Amino acid sequence: MTSTAPRLRFAPSPTGYLHVGGARTALFNWVYARHAGGKFLLRIEDTDKARSTDEHTKVILDGLNWLGLDWDEEPVFQGARVKRHQEVADRLLAEGKAYMEDGAIRLRVPPGEIAWDDAVHERISFQGEDIKDFVILRADRSPLYNFAVVVDDI
Repeated sequence: MTSTAPRLRFAPSPTGYLHVGGARTALFNWVYARHAGGKFLLRIEDTDKARSTDEHTKVILDGLNWLGLDWDEEPVFQGARVKRHQEVADRLLAEGKAYMEDGAIRLRVPPGEIAWDDAVHERISFQGEDIKDFVILRADRSPLYNFAVVVDDI
């Protein structure tokens, strides 16, 4: 494990109100960040434009404030970062790490062992052949959730 200060985030989707499970996650991450001398970040995952509302965003922010939680950087709205998600997908495409299929962009999962050291679970590994290449950008150039959150986290 590295000695760098942790960066923890709470990333609610404003498709509904803050619920007890979300409040618990936010509180746990906030407490751990404060205890470990890290940062607590807030990202609003508003990519579901059909169901996300400003009212839900306001209620989530009000709830976090009511709990006494604060964040160390300006909140990030994922929907405002679509251009960044597209740029990363295009770079992966140009580098041969992704490819086009039916108008969508798929990430090419490399063969062999894929492994990393996790702070909680220690070493995690799997074989690339066990996972199919997956879509990261739809044919309409909108990012898939799993891709967008990784781009935003790094």
